[in-house]
Amino acid sequence: MTGSSTPHAPLQSPTHPLSDGMIARRIWGLSLAGAITMFVVQPPADLWMLAWLAPLPWLWLVQGPEITPRHLCRAVWTAGFCHWLLTIHWLRLPHPATSIGWVALAAYLALYLPLFVWAARRMVHNWGWPLVVAAPIAWMGCEQARGWVLGGFTFGALGHTQWRWTTLVQCADICGAVGVSGVVMAVAAGLLPMASWTLTGPRMLASWCTHRRTIPMGLAAATVVIAGTLAYGTWRIAGDPQPLSDRRPLDVLLVQGSIDTELKHDPAAAEQVARHYDGLTVAALAQEPGQTRPDLVVWPETMWRFGLLEIDPAEILPVDVVEQTLGPAAESTDNTPAEQQMASRQARCREALERERLDALGAFARRYRTNWLVGLDRQVIGPHLSAGVQNFNCALFLDGEGLPRGRYDKMHPVLFGEYIPLADRFPWLYRLTPLPAGLTAGTHGVAVTIAGYRVAATICYETALPEAVRSLMLALEQQNNRPDVIVNLTNDGWFWGSSELDMHLTAAIFRAIEVRTPVVIAANTGFSAWIDSSGRLLARGPRRNTATLRARVVPDGRQSPWLAWGALPTGVCVAVLAAAVLETILRAQGVAGLWAMVQKTFWRCVDQPADPELL
Repeated sequence: MTGSSTPHAPLQSPTHPLSDGMIARRIWGLSLAGAITMFVVQPPADLWMLAWLAPLPWLWLVQGPEITPRHLCRAVWTAGFCHWLLTIHWLRLPHPATSIGWVALAAYLALYLPLFVWAARRMVHNWGWPLVVAAPIAWMGCEQARGWVLGGFTFGALGHTQWRWTTLVQCADICGAVGVSGVVMAVAAGLLPMASWTLTGPRMLASWCTHRRTIPMGLAAATVVIAGTLAYGTWRIAGDPQPLSDRRPLDVLLVQGSIDTELKHDPAAAEQVARHYDGLTVAALAQEPGQTRPDLVVWPETMWRFGLLEIDPAEILPVDVVEQTLGPAAESTDNTPAEQQMASRQARCREALERERLDALGAFARRYRTNWLVGLDRQVIGPHLSAGVQNFNCALFLDGEGLPRGRYDKMHPVLFGEYIPLADRFPWLYRLTPLPAGLTAGTHGVAVTIAGYRVAATICYETALPEAVRSLMLALEQQNNRPDVIVNLTNDGWFWGSSELDMHLTAAIFRAIEVRTPVVIAANTGFSAWIDSSGRLLARGPRRNTATLRARVVPDGRQSPWLAWGALPTGVCVAVLAAAVLETILRAQGVAGLWAMVQKTFWRCVDQPADPELL
């Protein structure tokens, strides 16, 4: 379907040319119509089966008459802005200040819609590519780019709408969730000629001459794409792992409480939060007295509010803290120098303060008499630190005796949500935000062997970052410690049971398929979940309520192509977008003109006059 043979879209009429004003109004109409249709296929409306038709208004923009830069900047960007305001409406819920981030993020994400329309039009009208090829390449390039830029934002992907269609989404282990979006977009592009012909209404018979070639070709392309995807999915599902007769599954108890975010941040409520989760845990362990204890109990992110403390030996603690911890210093009966006595008391005080935090955790673990993975904060204090302190978001493994077995520090804090760039050097930046302090990123993944299975932890938004999970798996695999199961600890109590919970869960489903590793989630306020390595949602907790889930996890030994090559296939789509941009610049400026522009920019930066012969 090239630029010379595209069917007439609702933007134009072959017999009655439209005025510029009418074309502009139709561009606005199609842009906004696409914003609505693409929104309703996402949560909370979640009309997921309509996702195969939802892109049609934007595809008509691609194949229609000339769209000026003004149309792209006004109508198309505005439609994208409205779409993202609706889709990520939950970002305004955590704090009044996050409404600024909600608007700013929507404005940024809206840029990808005019980029998609422009790039796809260039491929169709200038390069002569069929729409069924151009549209998915442009769409995947945009989705992949927004998964990379500014740390990555992957919620609201077109392919995420299809998570229930297990057979279809198996192709995510080749090209990731972005590839599934490409499949949906390709099928929509194949259906476009049929939709265009159907909308001609009374002129359907007369317009058949225009569509008689494009309709069969479009339907054939859509059929091939979806048939090939389903054939691959059927083959992959046939290789699902089966429980081994000589090895029982990993038995995991997921504890989901329902704690309001304000309560969680109230220092006086730390004990109440612990009692809430402890009560749920003890009740779940007592439900089936004859049943063996689970191999692992999991609490969500930061639901142990007392945290861990680590004090650098070089840190000099205040005298009143030392006396409050150890009591007044006794009079020395030997000739030990005063400086040495003070150093000894400092060391004992540091050890006592650190041990006090850990002993409280150990008491709970001994009550459960099994392994316990709990989310908590960790604070490191030292004079060598720029702000004097570092804060980490942690997942701590303890055994049934209350002894630590491993600790994972979150490696991918959320930009502007958990840290402010440069605030480690300029702490006063946090005074401009509702954040009391920022998180320091961890440096490595951790996998702990429990009941013969290797268990790795991730925290919160990390399951929304495909490359974060992939890099964790690869790093541990290089240590001969590849995880058999991924446990995600999440606190989504910020979002009051909104559609953010659905989007977060969907992201974890695709991570399980991409790396062919089962995922279990313990989430405050929901959704706790048990997901197998084929992306099946085997159990799910309620929305904004309490629950305990018992997951019996079977590992998967299948290889994942995506784990080997990552975003390379969809990265090619980003390269195509970059090539389209570069070609446009070269055509507009010419090679000599482009070089002159580079020279001008360079000399302007160094504040020196440019060579007039070059300009």
